[in-house]
Amino acid sequence: DKLLDYIENFILYENKREKIIAKNHQFLGVNNAIESFKDRKNLNGKLGVFWHTQGSGKSYSMGMFVNKINRKIPGNFTFLMVTDRKDLDDQLYKNFLRTEVITEEESVRPKDSQDLREILRTNKAFIFTLIHKFRYEKGKKYPILSERDDIVVIVDEAHRTQYKELAENMRTGLPNAQYIAFTGTPLLGS
Repeated sequence: DKLLDYIENFILYENKREKIIAKNHQFLGVNNAIESFKDRKNLNGKLGVFWHTQGSGKSYSMGMFVNKINRKIPGNFTFLMVTDRKDLDDQLYKNFLRTEVITEEESVRPKDSQDLREILRTNKAFIFTLIHKFRYEKGKKYPILSERDDIVVIVDEAHRTQYKELAENMRTGLPNAQYIAFTGTPLLGS
C-alpha cells in the first residue's frame, strides 16, 4: 500500500523532464496532513502546521498535499494559497505550474482586495494571493465571502501572517474553510 501510495501521490515532474520524488519527511508529513484533512469536521477547520527546514521542499509538499486530496478525497475543493510576499507568491505559483499541479486555466491570481473578495465568492479551483489582499476599510466589519466548507486555505510562511487584522479578516470571510499552515521557520521560542 505504501509503495502504491508513493508512486501515485509522491512523484512530480518539473517541466515534464525532471523527476521530483518525496523525501521521507514529505511522505510522512503529507500523509499526516491528509489524515487531518479526513478528520476536518472534528478539527473545526484547524488542520495543523507542517513545519519544514529551509530548502526542504515546502512547495513540493504543498503540491503533493493538493494532488492527493484531489485524487483520493471526493469533493469540489477550492485551494486558496496565501503568502506574504510577492516573490513567494510568484515562486509558489510557478512551482505549481511547472510540476503540473495546476494549469493556468484553472487558477487565478487576484489583482487587488476587491478582486479577491469577488473571486472567493466563485468556485475557482486554485487561488493564489497575498495576505495583504484581505485588507478592508478601517472600522468596518469584514464581510463573509463564502460559507463553503470545501475551501482549503494553505498558508505559506504562516509564522509571519497569522495574527492581527489580516488573518482575522480571512477567517471572518471564510468561516468554514479548512486551514493548514506551512512554515520553514522554527515556531518555538527559546
